[in-house]
Amino acid sequence: MLVLCTVIWGGTFASVKVALAYAEPWFIVASRFATAGTLFALIHLRAWRGISHRVILRGVLLGFTFFAGFGLQTLGLQYTTTSRSAFLTETLVLFTPLLAFLLYRKRPGVSTLTGAAIVIAGLYLLTSPAGFPEWNRGDWLTLGCAVAFSAYIIGVDRWSTPETRGLLSVVQSFTVALLALPLVFTEKFRIGDEPAFFGAMLYLIVPGTVFVVMLQMRYQPQTTPARAGVIFALEPVFATLYAVLLRLEPASARAILGAAVVTAGVVWSELGAERRKTNP
Repeated sequence: MLVLCTVIWGGTFASVKVALAYAEPWFIVASRFATAGTLFALIHLRAWRGISHRVILRGVLLGFTFFAGFGLQTLGLQYTTTSRSAFLTETLVLFTPLLAFLLYRKRPGVSTLTGAAIVIAGLYLLTSPAGFPEWNRGDWLTLGCAVAFSAYIIGVDRWSTPETRGLLSVVQSFTVALLALPLVFTEKFRIGDEPAFFGAMLYLIVPGTVFVVMLQMRYQPQTTPARAGVIFALEPVFATLYAVLLRLEPASARAILGAAVVTAGVVWSELGAERRKTNP
């Protein structure tokens, strides 16, 4: 089911890029998560009976890392290309096992590490991030986004349970919205009334936030943070597929090879995990 998250996330890069043509980045982040938080609150009405200070604190921490990830990614897209943003975001496959080891002494398996290395090579081929020696502001912002998302993955692994995942989703979403709200007033207010803007926001809110967070909270704790990071690296594969199908970008032999290498890295990691289950 985590692969389904990447299928949906693949469309968010183009959606953010479209939305940025009609509104400022912090307005997009604040409205996206305020609406998602409201939907989560309605979906998880029964879960409010189990609320506690600990759940609120953990939801706030998850919201802070989520805010940092989405905010830095959205800001970065103003200065860098979509392909470079996709590549740098997915360096979380390297940061996630590193942070898990530093925080909890969780050692990733050899197949997970080698799968991550294969994935990084495939991502470079897939996204073709030209001009990488000349890093710009957007590249640094997006690298920070990758670290934030790695911390979020680890937080979900540690704290999401059947009893808490509904409340965590509510609290983290409203935390993101509240953190972004003051920054909205630092921007020049503009909002488009074109169908393309509302379509992009609808995609970002419903499948791109509500549905994927529900899936991630439910299924990610069933695997390790490092393996989840590798699986999530399929996101730019689907982003490229959508771009080609929608005729936003031409298909290229390099992109096809990169997608194949990324997929091979994910498969290698998963096969290694299955081998460890059968031969403990």
